[in-house]
Amino acid sequence: MSLQQQTRRIALALSSSSHFTHQQCLTPLSSRISPLPTTLAALPSTRRSKWSLSNLNPFRRKAAEPTSASDLDDPMIRRRMMEESATPKISDSIFEDEITAVEQKRRQPGAKSDQQAAIRPQHLAPSSDPDPQSRQRWERKMVIRMVRRNGAETRHEIIRRTEREMRYRSPFMATSVKKLVHLARQIADRPLDEALVQMQYSKKKMAREIRHHLELARDKAIVEHGMGLGRVNGEAPLEQPKQIKSKDGKWLVINDPTRIYIAQAWVGRGPWRGQRLVHLGRGRKGMHQKPSTSISFVLKEEKTRIREYEEALAKEKKQGPWVHLPNRPISAQRQYYTW
Repeated sequence: MSLQQQTRRIALALSSSSHFTHQQCLTPLSSRISPLPTTLAALPSTRRSKWSLSNLNPFRRKAAEPTSASDLDDPMIRRRMMEESATPKISDSIFEDEITAVEQKRRQPGAKSDQQAAIRPQHLAPSSDPDPQSRQRWERKMVIRMVRRNGAETRHEIIRRTEREMRYRSPFMATSVKKLVHLARQIADRPLDEALVQMQYSKKKMAREIRHHLELARDKAIVEHGMGLGRVNGEAPLEQPKQIKSKDGKWLVINDPTRIYIAQAWVGRGPWRGQRLVHLGRGRKGMHQKPSTSISFVLKEEKTRIREYEEALAKEKKQGPWVHLPNRPISAQRQYYTW
């Protein structure tokens, strides 16, 4: 019954089309009906036979057989193989019980890791204490000195304990000593904020670099040495502003004794960055060398400058009035004039 229904449908389709020619009617129906897409996908694109002449060609290319080396291109397989090779299997080992016990102990809370357990004082001794005998002799010497002085501190020790100081040295910059020394003299013996303003409005090329290094030195002094934090720490400011004279003869008014200033600034010559051959007249030649220079700062607080000024005044008062011809006995008398 199903075969008759399909035949009737085909006959109705042929009768409904009025544009068929005689040649189209003679062609078989199987060639007119287009195959389904699933059928095309199932059919092979080319048909091969074992009796084809290509099998008789000795120089033909053989199909590449899948090898295990191609699996190494997969990152997941490579990672798994590396983990398997790195972690040995101890299931059949006689040390299985000991290793499992150690691993369970490590998993307990509060257990130290391998890295923490490996860091021990005896391991760090070659770098932290390379010469223990010299260290012990120095400690013994310091204890004897403290007992002999009855715990009294020297002037230098008191200054180091009560006053803060920080030294900073910049890397070598592409400039000469003669150019950089003028900027070093410009910022020396000035407050740090004023020196930053001077470098901000300077026309020199290296002023921008010096300003950058001044900011780095300021941050390092605040973070590492605690300088300039008087107001933040709640230290009592001066009851009355102090007026002192700087090294260049200018009078300064100081309100905050913890303000940072540049006590010293100097430059240093570095290695030559390169050289260039220069041809001169009459067959002569010379070498132009490219210099490099660094700048160094010593940052201190204003309390240091106040102490230095007071010590200078005390020394001046101690000397007494100056006498042009001091009244002292004449020594080494001669029979001739000495003027």
